Amino acid sequence: MGKKLFLLVIISLLFSNFVLFNKDKNQHFNWSAKVSVPKVNVGEKFTILLSFEFEKGWYTYDIIEQIGPEGLGPQKTEISFKPKDFVKISGKIKTPKPKIKYDSAFYIDIRTFSGKFSFEVPVVALKEIDFAKDKLFAEVYLQQCKDNLCLPGMDFKTLVVADNIPATKEALINDDRTIEQSPGAIANEQKLEQKKESIGTKTDTSKEIETAKKRGLFAYLLFAMGAGALALLTPCVFPMVPITVSFFTKRAEKNPGKGLRDSIVYGLGIILTFTALGFILALLFGASGIQNFATNPWLNLAIALIFVVFALNLFGAFEFQLPTSWLNALNVKSQGTGIFSVMLMGLTFSLTSFTCTVPFVGVALVSAAGGEWFYPIVGMLGFSFVFALPFFFLALFPSAISKMPRSGAWMNNIKVVMGFLEIAAAIKFISNADLVWGLGIMPRELFLGIWIGVGILITFYILGLFRLPHDSPIENVGTMRILFATFFISISFYLMSGLFGKKLGELDAFLPPPDYEQIISNQPSNNLEKSLENKNVPTKAESEDWLHDYNQALELARRTGKPMFIDFSGFTCTNCRWMELNMFTKQEVKTLLDDMVKVRLFTDRKQEPYISNKELQMRRFNSIELPLYVIQTPDEKVIATSAFTRDVEEFVSFLKKAFN
Repeated sequence: MGKKLFLLVIISLLFSNFVLFNKDKNQHFNWSAKVSVPKVNVGEKFTILLSFEFEKGWYTYDIIEQIGPEGLGPQKTEISFKPKDFVKISGKIKTPKPKIKYDSAFYIDIRTFSGKFSFEVPVVALKEIDFAKDKLFAEVYLQQCKDNLCLPGMDFKTLVVADNIPATKEALINDDRTIEQSPGAIANEQKLEQKKESIGTKTDTSKEIETAKKRGLFAYLLFAMGAGALALLTPCVFPMVPITVSFFTKRAEKNPGKGLRDSIVYGLGIILTFTALGFILALLFGASGIQNFATNPWLNLAIALIFVVFALNLFGAFEFQLPTSWLNALNVKSQGTGIFSVMLMGLTFSLTSFTCTVPFVGVALVSAAGGEWFYPIVGMLGFSFVFALPFFFLALFPSAISKMPRSGAWMNNIKVVMGFLEIAAAIKFISNADLVWGLGIMPRELFLGIWIGVGILITFYILGLFRLPHDSPIENVGTMRILFATFFISISFYLMSGLFGKKLGELDAFLPPPDYEQIISNQPSNNLEKSLENKNVPTKAESEDWLHDYNQALELARRTGKPMFIDFSGFTCTNCRWMELNMFTKQEVKTLLDDMVKVRLFTDRKQEPYISNKELQMRRFNSIELPLYVIQTPDEKVIATSAFTRDVEEFVSFLKKAFN
């Protein structure tokens, strides 16, 4: 029952998360949104015409609720417009005559639309709108069905354009479907060609992968394995070190003699889940499928809960606090003699790693989404093999310690310390959910406060100032305890300095970003954005700030003639935070960046503009890697691309290409 429940939760998370991000692959219709007037004034009523053309055999449902005798019915089609302060629907939507047929699943006659049809939507303007300049988007939430197959309800959007006004190039960048679905909105062939030139630019990683493929399968496999080795140096991997040691410490105590078996299963679990899950979800839901799944707030909270449960188990809490039935269930599923819990840990490892999609994996998943299977699978296997190898040995470590003389006391001490570290890791995943949802419950100060508290508790525990139920009394504090206590109290004091604004180096990558308040409020984060919104000429100081809107950055680049620096980032991306706080702050890097128009585009929230940012990255650069850095000219010609790196000279050389 436990396994079935786990699988059900995973499937539910998949569908709740993917349908909002992976629309193009499952879109079986073209559509457009048009108005007959070029401008409207505040309070003026007008009509927006939504025209649809469904593929043969596919259909959708009416805009009215259709409920059968059992209280069930199909998903009705819902229409809305964004931004919400532009227009509101005012009146009854006119629809064509629907097709009516009896549906045996709902026991009622169902109204559907198929082929070519249009909706006339009466709206009233809430502000003055010039359709040549202002961008109003039509959005529909509908279900697509064919024969006995129905896809989950999905959101789709397109730009609203006036019949006699062409779509601007900026609009085309923001919504690629407008090109395919609104051909009458394209002014001339030149703009269409400019758009085509900006699609499908290969990143440096893509070019290196193509070169490796041309050299043969063995060269490609070596390249993939090298990429896996480099990925081990990224901050995204670090939280799984204490998690792995603590998990297998508990298992070594419960199941002595099975350390090698468990380590092999764990390594294989990482390799198989990393490869299979990434490939299958990319195939089904598009290149960003696994990344969207890994950054899902509910999944991050689930992982945090798993870590807390493991921590309580390491503390011995189950034996004296939880009911026997709970203890039995948790011990069987999370610390039992079987291998299911080990495979679950392998899956957890894969998902935490996918929160920061490294360059090789990002390109491989795009290839898989495009229908290629051989090279993506081989590459992912080679990558994940090297990626998993150190953790195979980490899983063996507790088993080796358990065979040492007088290992019992040491094993219990290690368990408790690792339990505290699991609590610290759980806070990171709670923070991920907070950042994606924008709740504002985990600011930097609270995050640091919890970590400081964990460090102090570990110090007190090592010194024997308190004991847990299974601990033996400490007769004296030895040299090793003093050394470990000194290490953890030093870390705690180091973290305290972060409360006063001091940079924390590697640890900064795991904390909420410095501009946390602006990210949560989703408001312009600097004077430059406000200056551009007010049509002012930015000052030199303002020009050094980051923008968060592609079109604003493009406009400023054209006005100033400066090259553009695009930072595709993620709220939950640990590697992105590391680059921002440890690479971008280097003086030589900062000097070069300040001479460019800088725009940071977040891609991992399920709302605008983040959905469009992700689509822009995938459409133009055929990659979902985070972070991805792009330098381009004001006319959108790509100069160079880069990704996560710890090599300052390499990154400086990349930035200098903007001025060569």
